[in-house]
Amino acid sequence: MSLVSIITPTYNSITTLKESLDSMVAQTHRPLEIITIDDGSADDSYAFAKAYSSKNTSPEITFVNLKNDSNSGAGITRNKGIGAATGTYIAFLDADDLWKPHKLEVQINAMKKHSASLCYGAYEIFTTASHQPELTHHVSKKLSFEKLLKANYLGHLTGIYNAKVLGKFYMPAWRKRQDWAMWLDVIQKAEFAVGIQEPIASYRLSKGLSSNKLGLIKYNYDIYKTHLKYSTLKSSWMLLRFFYEQFFVKSQMLTKAV
Repeated sequence: MSLVSIITPTYNSITTLKESLDSMVAQTHRPLEIITIDDGSADDSYAFAKAYSSKNTSPEITFVNLKNDSNSGAGITRNKGIGAATGTYIAFLDADDLWKPHKLEVQINAMKKHSASLCYGAYEIFTTASHQPELTHHVSKKLSFEKLLKANYLGHLTGIYNAKVLGKFYMPAWRKRQDWAMWLDVIQKAEFAVGIQEPIASYRLSKGLSSNKLGLIKYNYDIYKTHLKYSTLKSSWMLLRFFYEQFFVKSQMLTKAV
């Protein structure tokens, strides 16, 4: 079976890191290369990741523990992990989110079946316990660059791509929206992404960068103006279209969890 490299940035993640790592180790697909990158944590996240690695390394699971000299943000931190990855496939899981045990197996099988090099999937949203999800974020069976351009339909915790086919992709050194920028680059080369309809991951909704939607407006604009190098007029139009897509179209893909 093909090696999957998993990129996991950590920052003061001591209370959630074990649960996230456990969900990686529990994957039905092997072999795995789990790469944690600590972004200047003030707690024991880095020490815990190293201790966890020593206890759980096996012939099928290897660990790489990296760290930044100072807090550098998600883009730079994830890029360090991407640079170290050696797997055929590259996937991402933040230190407070979780994967379903079959996540990687289902996605790799789907990519092979559909001759695809990029895959994403539905995921559940929870606040306290993953077994008590509040919402489910559904996805389309097939995602195009044009659709992803309108709004970020690809949940980062579900994305996986074939790096041997597409090459490696890196993120802008931004603290927000850097993942969306990267997935736009990936899907443009891959041409489409296969969507897994059943939830394959669990997203922890918490206060902080991910939940501060108003603070993302500037970064949304930068996707179009800086990353894609659109004109000011086109970038402004794309931003307006983003708001429509986000609040009137994408919002319909959220349902209460059963």
